[in-house]
This record gives sequence, C-alpha cells and structure tokens, in this order.
Amino acid sequence: MGNQNTRRLAVVFTMVLVYAVVQVVAAVTTGSLSLLADAGHMGTDALGLAIPLPQQ
Repeated sequence: MGNQNTRRLAVVFTMVLVYAVVQVVAAVTTGSLSLLADAGHMGTDALGLAIPLPQQ
C-alpha cells in the first residue's frame, strides 16, 4: 500500500511541477506578473509535495 501512495504522490508532484514550468513560460511570453506569481506559488507547492517523497 505504501508503494502505491508513493507512486501517486510522485505523479501529483510531477503534474504540479510541469504546470508551474508552463506558467513560467507563459508569464515570460506574455509579460504577466500574476502568472509569474502563481508559478511561484505552484513551485512552493511542488516543494511541499517533494518533501515526503523517499530519497533514493
């Protein structure tokens, strides 16, 4: 059961990180400060999700 939860956490972490990168690219392309701020927020969310992932 723990392995399945770890896999789910890794999938969610990857999705959040990819979304944050897309937001950074869109923010730079359009010059949107609000998108850049939200990308920073998503980045901290990704860090929070990365903390419980096992270190291998």
